[in-house]
Amino acid sequence: MSDCCISDEMAAGSDLTGICPSCKKRSKKIGLITLKSLLNSSALDTLNAEVNHYFCATKDCNVVYFDINEGTYSVQDIKVKVYQKDDTLAVPICYCFGWIRQRIKDSLRKGLPTPTEYIRKNIKANRCVNNPQGSCCLGNVARYIKNI
Repeated sequence: MSDCCISDEMAAGSDLTGICPSCKKRSKKIGLITLKSLLNSSALDTLNAEVNHYFCATKDCNVVYFDINEGTYSVQDIKVKVYQKDDTLAVPICYCFGWIRQRIKDSLRKGLPTPTEYIRKNIKANRCVNNPQGSCCLGNVARYIKNI
């Protein structure tokens, strides 16, 4: 009987990181559901669902996702702006609840409850979905707040 908490990939010892074919930086493995949700229709037509995919968080790299065969998806292939690749104030940091850079700045300036408190409450209520990086945004939000 298999363990329900261990994916087939983890059990097989698969790579959880890959090297971006464009910037050559180490990148984190990402779930297929994230790509299916965020690739535009023309990019989705080329998705090879049978191989591992990775998220490249390098700011100056145009590649957002790539696969083990060095197939790539750039910022133009994604339905949303990607926080790690876009410095504008209108880009989401928290995709689930619309926390863009400007909203976070405004909230802090007005002394409202912090976005991290709001997001934690919603995580606890099981309301979150993945963003383009395929994992929780809370760390990104906390780092952004610390840096402003």
